[in-house]
Amino acid sequence: MLTKKFVISLFFLIFLLIFPFQNKMLAAGVVGDGSIDSTVTIDDRITNGPTLSDDDYYTISVTSIGDLDGDGVSDIAVGADGDDGTGTDQGAVHIHFLNTDGSVDSTVEINGSTTNGPTLSDNDYYGHVTSIGDLDGDGVSDLAVGAPGDDTGGDTRGAVYIHFMNTDGSIDSTVKIDDTTTNGPVLSDEDFYGFGIASIGDLNGDGVSDLAVGAYDDDGGGTSRGAVHIHFMNTDGSIDSTVEINGSTTNGPTLSDGDFYGISVASIGDLDGDGVSDLAVGAASGDSGG
Repeated sequence: MLTKKFVISLFFLIFLLIFPFQNKMLAAGVVGDGSIDSTVTIDDRITNGPTLSDDDYYTISVTSIGDLDGDGVSDIAVGADGDDGTGTDQGAVHIHFLNTDGSVDSTVEINGSTTNGPTLSDNDYYGHVTSIGDLDGDGVSDLAVGAPGDDTGGDTRGAVYIHFMNTDGSIDSTVKIDDTTTNGPVLSDEDFYGFGIASIGDLNGDGVSDLAVGAYDDDGGGTSRGAVHIHFMNTDGSIDSTVEINGSTTNGPTLSDGDFYGISVASIGDLDGDGVSDLAVGAASGDSGG
């Protein structure tokens, strides 16, 4: 799986990490010219940090989750999709409750053994994480976590878990999105849906945050060109409707075989000022220029 090719370190350097929920900078002091005032490293050597093993691929993804525990400091969730805690490469997510100096106050790990958490199998590569805000309106930020190696419906089609969170980092309930989900994505074998994932805010103006999920190995239009699925969400984690973006989409990307479009997805807010959130999508193997 491409995880092993694209990740080259097992530690997390927080550089210009500015969290939108509190408009606070947690781990690095950044002055107005973009230079770095200081840096804090989070890895398996620090106090209260993650417990890691070889080939965990901790930091395959990282997201701000706002002030989950209500102590006035923004917290983070970090994925480790190669974690073997409950089985080979099943994956995990580490919830880090932070201090204002970037140190970790405490950590909660989510894996296949977590109460109300994901149901994982070997090689699911669970851990591609994004905050989706307070989806169910209970005052607590929730998480969406991709498991691109999930085999529901076929070989490595992929899946996303919606976790409704508690303030202590435990999970209240979970909804799984996969190839069998009503109004969900249409997937084929080896799509690796869930590798790239991002909250895109309330795209359609219905008051509910929506989700963009990449399937970088999707073969629509050509081998491994990739795709992104836009999911219009309901507050209970079900899907109201889905739109797929690929190389055939009007005004969409121009793709070639092996581009891996959708390997990363990020909301960039309303870039052009038209009142609608916009997207940036990575195509890690695009050959433009070389």
